[in-house]
Amino acid sequence: MSSERTRMMKRRGGGRSATATQPSSSRAYRFIAATSLSLAFLDPTRLLHAQAYISTGLPAHVHRAYLRKLTDDICNTDPGTLTTQEVSNTAMLMSAWASAPKKLRESGKERAMKVENLLKRIIDERRAGNVEAIARTEDYNTVMKTWASSGEKSAAAFRVEQILINMQDMYASGDQDVQPNLESFQTAIEAWTQATDTDTNALARATQILDWMTKLYLSSANDHAMPHTSCFYTILKSWAASGKLEAPIMSEHLLMQMQHLQTKHEIQSAKPDTKCFNIVLSNWLKSRDISAEKRIRQIFEYMDDCRRRGAMDIKPDASTYNIVIASIAPAVKEHIDMGGARRADKILARLERGYLEGDKSLMPDTILYNQVIDYWAKTQSVSGHFLKARDVLDRQISMYESGGVRKCRPDVTGYTSVIGACASTSGSKLERRRSFNLAHETFMECCKAKYTQPNDVTYGLMFKAVGRLLPEKEERDRYAKVLFGLCCDDGCLGEMAFKRMLEAMSDELLNELSISRNYAELPEEWKSNAANAANQRKR
Repeated sequence: MSSERTRMMKRRGGGRSATATQPSSSRAYRFIAATSLSLAFLDPTRLLHAQAYISTGLPAHVHRAYLRKLTDDICNTDPGTLTTQEVSNTAMLMSAWASAPKKLRESGKERAMKVENLLKRIIDERRAGNVEAIARTEDYNTVMKTWASSGEKSAAAFRVEQILINMQDMYASGDQDVQPNLESFQTAIEAWTQATDTDTNALARATQILDWMTKLYLSSANDHAMPHTSCFYTILKSWAASGKLEAPIMSEHLLMQMQHLQTKHEIQSAKPDTKCFNIVLSNWLKSRDISAEKRIRQIFEYMDDCRRRGAMDIKPDASTYNIVIASIAPAVKEHIDMGGARRADKILARLERGYLEGDKSLMPDTILYNQVIDYWAKTQSVSGHFLKARDVLDRQISMYESGGVRKCRPDVTGYTSVIGACASTSGSKLERRRSFNLAHETFMECCKAKYTQPNDVTYGLMFKAVGRLLPEKEERDRYAKVLFGLCCDDGCLGEMAFKRMLEAMSDELLNELSISRNYAELPEEWKSNAANAANQRKR
């Protein structure tokens, strides 16, 4: 401390002329560094000063230089020479390195090494006889978190696990200051879930740490190792992102383990919630297993049964319903069976009833309605399937306009799917006429609505409806001519729309309009927006 005061006195005295030649940022650094150092050793609130310094607008290299200077001053001293304030300042520096903004960070490994060196300095100080130098659980956790966020993946995970084991061994030997807690175990689990660069089964290692944590708590070897939902949630998410074939089964095992801890051992902190169940459902959905829909429906009904029995943590929400409906038929299918469309519609109706009865977690969204409309649109073997599709769209419009549910605003996808359902209708002349009338009504509504406009697919399906549903050549040409003008004005004559237009128009009309049968020869302004719409759909 005396040497620091001497340096400050020199700055106040004869060093003024030399300081005057430094750039403004350097002068600010010297002043703030001196002031911060003085306050750090004299003020009990010194922990706040480094954090305040880090958040200032000085250049990043100045900030790094300041932290390096403080770190080197402590690490390069002999064991047994740190003052009480310097011991406390070491913990502050560890936290500062760990939580520094990205612009101040060195490489992840170097940052973790600096934090670990500071911890080692405290340990060496204690071994030298300084009873005030105590490495606590929070300090070890800081080192573990810095390694876990270093980007070193498997190397970091191995180091974090090693530190955790050492902490538990020291605690078992009688060191009460380093008892691993929930944060310690959770950091180790997260470190392994991020270790994607190793042949070692990283998720298995994460699960082993979770099992070890549970055994320590149940055997009373560590009362701070109580399993928590957040630990399971981390592994569940990692299984969901892994894409592995066994992901659904492994995630279900974790879910059953959570329920076992809750019911048999009365560990309420480990009870599963809706988010955990939704991850399991999502894993089944991604699996493309032939039994996925059945298993998803079983889990969904279990969740709904929990809701009816009064469970607050386990009940279907809007995400649950989305997964259940998405599981009914893969998106790649060209046709959906009538049973699938009907099941999807009934599930959507359950969601709507639940929301209207006051459960705000069941707020429907646009994607969900579009999915059900699309199912009905692809159910071509059912008489009146286009009416079913339109009914879902009408419910969506009512929910948006009358119910005030802004998340379910109808978009062009829903309107287009209804038109597609109409265009695919077969049957009697009367049935086709009814279908065309609904397609026309839906198309005009799409054009007039404040929240949507037809795109190239909408026009293409409308041309298809004209060609398939209108029996008379004169009527087809008359309608196709008007539709062609609207399509060109909107710049929506995409390749699909152009193909359907050729099928709908007679040769006489094509000659009258002087339309080339080669799409590439058409004026660019006729198809300018079609390309943009196609790119948006791809994104």
